[in-house]
Amino acid sequence: MHIEDFRSVDGLSHKDFEHFVKDLLEASGWQDAVVTEVGSDYRHGDGGVDIFAYRGGRKFAVEVKQRQLGITVDVSALNQLVTGAKLAGVKQMILVTNSYFTSEVKVRALRLGVELIDRDELKNLFVVHGSEIGRKIKPREYQVQVIQQALEHVDAGKRKLLIEMATGLGKTYTVALLIKQLLERGPRGQRVLFIAHQIEILLQSVTAFKNVLGVGNYSFSACFAGVRPEDTDLVFASFDTLYSQLGTLSVNRFDYVIVDEAHHTPARTYAGVVTHFQPRLLIGLTATPWRTDNKSVSDFFGGPDGHIGRYDLIWALQNKKLAFPKYMVMLDDIDQERIDQLESGLSVSDLDKRLFLHKKDQEVVRLIEATIKKKQLGSVKGIVFCRNIRHLQHLLGFFEAGTATSVHSRMPEALRRENIRNFREGELSYILVCDLFNEGIDIPETNLLVFMRYTGSKTVWLQQLGRGLRKTANKDCVHVLDFVGSLDRLKDVQQLVKAVQNKRQGPVEGDLDEAHEEQQSLHDDTIEVTYSQSAARVLELIERLSYRLNSRETLVEQLRRYYEVTGRVPLIEALESSLDDLSVDQVATHFDSYQGFLLAAFGWHAETAPITDAVAEAYAADLAKHGLPPSPKALALQFVHKSLPWLTVSEMARIIAQLQATLSLDGVADSEQDAPILDSAEMATPKPTEPPKLASANAQENAQHALLAHYRGVVNNRTDLLTLSRTQLDEITRLFRSTSVFLMRLRSSEHA
Repeated sequence: MHIEDFRSVDGLSHKDFEHFVKDLLEASGWQDAVVTEVGSDYRHGDGGVDIFAYRGGRKFAVEVKQRQLGITVDVSALNQLVTGAKLAGVKQMILVTNSYFTSEVKVRALRLGVELIDRDELKNLFVVHGSEIGRKIKPREYQVQVIQQALEHVDAGKRKLLIEMATGLGKTYTVALLIKQLLERGPRGQRVLFIAHQIEILLQSVTAFKNVLGVGNYSFSACFAGVRPEDTDLVFASFDTLYSQLGTLSVNRFDYVIVDEAHHTPARTYAGVVTHFQPRLLIGLTATPWRTDNKSVSDFFGGPDGHIGRYDLIWALQNKKLAFPKYMVMLDDIDQERIDQLESGLSVSDLDKRLFLHKKDQEVVRLIEATIKKKQLGSVKGIVFCRNIRHLQHLLGFFEAGTATSVHSRMPEALRRENIRNFREGELSYILVCDLFNEGIDIPETNLLVFMRYTGSKTVWLQQLGRGLRKTANKDCVHVLDFVGSLDRLKDVQQLVKAVQNKRQGPVEGDLDEAHEEQQSLHDDTIEVTYSQSAARVLELIERLSYRLNSRETLVEQLRRYYEVTGRVPLIEALESSLDDLSVDQVATHFDSYQGFLLAAFGWHAETAPITDAVAEAYAADLAKHGLPPSPKALALQFVHKSLPWLTVSEMARIIAQLQATLSLDGVADSEQDAPILDSAEMATPKPTEPPKLASANAQENAQHALLAHYRGVVNNRTDLLTLSRTQLDEITRLFRSTSVFLMRLRSSEHA
């Protein structure tokens, strides 16, 4: 049954809809599909099975339910399929609809081993002619390497792993294959917990695990939509539902805990769920191992030693695992008179303000339409990433009526689903988005990505780019229009090209036949980037600057990568020799101080002890020499490397206040104990030096000694603090004013 327009499925008769699904299954990898005949295959009716089909040597029973949009399929259809499949002796089951399923169906289907194909997945089959259901799994070479790395870590006694793989490389299949080996190596009765923050991700993951583990070999259950986890071999849970059930779950309930999109873990609710359990092995999965708020992800999953895989977006592009990106950097609204000011050594923020005039949104939309026409893109399905909801709503009005819709995080789910469906199935060319499409949502037919002066996180940009470049059987190329809103983004694009190509240092001359377009291009078989004339000139000037114009986030990423490779951070004197294309001028511009740089990269657990140790020594020397404590400004002037101070005056003042308070607490003015390690929270918000008042000084002292005795030998450094609960950390802060003072007192008590 062939149709040209997917929306036609709603007008088919039930019998024609069955034949449409049967033909679609055959086009997507099934063989010998047949529609059951009433009174032939079953004595009464169709027995609850509309189609039988084969894939990978396995027989599938398929029940098809045609519904009007807005009418969901309930559990009666599920029960009908299960009964019919049992009568036919078939274990593999699929329930298909042109509508959607209730939450109860999703939960019970997981438990019963039934695959679900709703309207969105049916559209995917229609577009891609491929399905994960029942797919025979043969791991790729890089997946085998990741699995081998993981097993070596496990054999060495490691209990935490972070697997980094770009979108589209098969993270879920990789971990499913790993879990299969671990289950086969271990005793019977092992339990697996898979956690994600979206139900769609969970259902996709169930399919992957069933393809790897087989149906009937292990039991599956769901813990989402408020449903409590069952006692099954594998549990697939959403963070929110699992969080509400933690009080009923033993910390040793699961042998293996897998956290998808693991970069969410440092958030308080997510961290509370992950740290509740004590499995034999904790595994994090992510395409982007660093968060936009600079909280470390790897610390939750074994630190740098546990970080394996590292098959990132750059590797995926180099190895042609993603669709070929034709990236156009649009910088046509630049103020040409300001370009020469790049030579004057202005800060990044000053350069941005002076260089970008920002055309009106209406002109930008016309430019998008003109570019698409010029490039002869044909039928366009484009995702437009906007800065915020207000920008999205304003921009929507400038697109031609009937060509664009929108979705954002504050939109009701039903409306969001309807708008996505209208975009996919209708004549709409654009969907404007904000705070979505980073994770879990795929639109295979997307052939255009537009970044509308998007000046947000580099991490989010790479997530969105990677998801938009996911390769399908009928999509090898994606066009990208980036109306860059800052020099940071301009550099991000250039650095991506350098990393992927690893052989060019900047924009080169384009084809002479296209000279009239006043553009310059970079092109090989992995990525093509076209720069407008203005963008190419700006990049050329940046390359000639006496210092490299790196963004704040780029510098942070460089420092983190250096730490992951070496296990240490470079001293202030070694920054320029240790990190490529970095100058201390840049660090001073972006972070004000060396310590500010460390805190931006590693947050509250940054190891700043060498700084505070040096300050404590200088403070004591000045006090002994002059009989008076030095001022913060005077002490700060002693700690400057070239143009980069170790500490700002305000940072120095806080350290001095802590030193004085600590010395006063211990009653020793010339203490030789370790200097405190500052928390980022303390750096951001000065706290009073007076400790919280207890019933008496003796009560406070007794409570402190008791807490020190409790954690002696258990907590040795800041990494150990990450294993404590929020309640435990609050108690430490209440008694010691900060975790820094607590660690210092703990070390002192061990040497007493």
